[in-house]
Amino acid sequence: MPTLTTELGEGKSQRVDTQKPILSGFRILERMRPSLPAVENIENEIRASLAALQLPAARLEGRRIAVTAGSRGIASLREVVRAACAWLKAQGARPFVFPAMGSHAGATAEGQREYLAGYGVTPEFIGAEVLSSMETVSLGRTAEGMEVFTDRMAWEADGIVVLNRIKPHTAFSGKIESGLMKMMAVGMGKIQGAEEIHRASRRIGFEAAIRAAAGRVLASGKILCGLGLIENEMHQLAAIRPARPEEIPVVEEQALDLARRTVARLPFPQLDLLIVDEMGKNISGSGMDTKVIGRGIENGAAQAPAIRLIYVRDLTEASGGNALGVGMADLIHERLFRKVNLERTYINVRTSLNAPMARLPMYFSTDRAALNFAWAALGSPAPERQRMAWIHNTLAVNRFAISEGLRAQAERLEGWRVSTETFEPHFDAAGNLLPVP
Repeated sequence: MPTLTTELGEGKSQRVDTQKPILSGFRILERMRPSLPAVENIENEIRASLAALQLPAARLEGRRIAVTAGSRGIASLREVVRAACAWLKAQGARPFVFPAMGSHAGATAEGQREYLAGYGVTPEFIGAEVLSSMETVSLGRTAEGMEVFTDRMAWEADGIVVLNRIKPHTAFSGKIESGLMKMMAVGMGKIQGAEEIHRASRRIGFEAAIRAAAGRVLASGKILCGLGLIENEMHQLAAIRPARPEEIPVVEEQALDLARRTVARLPFPQLDLLIVDEMGKNISGSGMDTKVIGRGIENGAAQAPAIRLIYVRDLTEASGGNALGVGMADLIHERLFRKVNLERTYINVRTSLNAPMARLPMYFSTDRAALNFAWAALGSPAPERQRMAWIHNTLAVNRFAISEGLRAQAERLEGWRVSTETFEPHFDAAGNLLPVP
């Protein structure tokens, strides 16, 4: 079998099979339409949602209002933030935006400001200041013994508008998961608040910890309102749920029920191999969505496939070297390994208290080498028995490649379309995969 030797640095080398991996032809599986259509005019929807709350003019006119912006890849985030700031200014308020994120972006003020700029949330685009600080104030302790923190600049404002996507969380399941209450408890609490929540979650569970901390924030009277954002399977903003402070818990529970029905999933019960082009903190808090890949959390029946091997090819630039979640992969490309910033990754691990998420898997210098190893480790299955999927990331599971062995199952899926033609994986001169056509 033809081989070559590639240098891995520090005097190490790896023998790589130069033959094409024994994989079947792939087909494109594509969702035909989302279960909820995308919002057509975001500015109008945001304006109408905020107006429907009938907020007291005395709490708006001439008031300094803080607006949250989180660290996830929320669909149309900059447009949502701009529309919210524009509506506030139209009411005579003086809005500013602040990063509502815990230990992300290295847990530094400048890192978090740059993180938002990477999403296009800049003063020039949104028409308002972006102010970033890691300073917090303590709101005291809850009955459970948690100390609750919130961003100092937001606390010193006259009111806070909480914006966040409502979706299933990657670390737990409950009546509320990732949304407005988590933003108040964790994101607005910066690294101190995030650490408190994760420590308390080990004793009383995530949902109870979030509810207790968010309850303390709501009781402060600082929250002006909330805007819950719901996305469809195509990662498009599909619904907006406004809420007055006292309505936020109930509105979020109802919105989560809807979000669970629209979240994107891999529509197969079992896979032999999942190829993931990229992982990262801007994709999911855990790098890869645990409820898409079925790892890192106990999933309910039919929520996610059982996957024998996961191979991840890269880490997003927006992650800044934070590779939290890499421990859920079995194999990784060397380019991902070289991008890992252990300091940033470990900050997130120390905050989340989830050590396995930082474990580094076996890495390979080329895709060809990784796939040959995977194929052999899976028992060299014949083409018609290969159950393989190839996705760009765990947000992009509405169009992806599947092996011929999954075609029969795919053709029975309602609302999905399988391409009539197949394609073969192609490699560049270095032995790395070319993109899915």
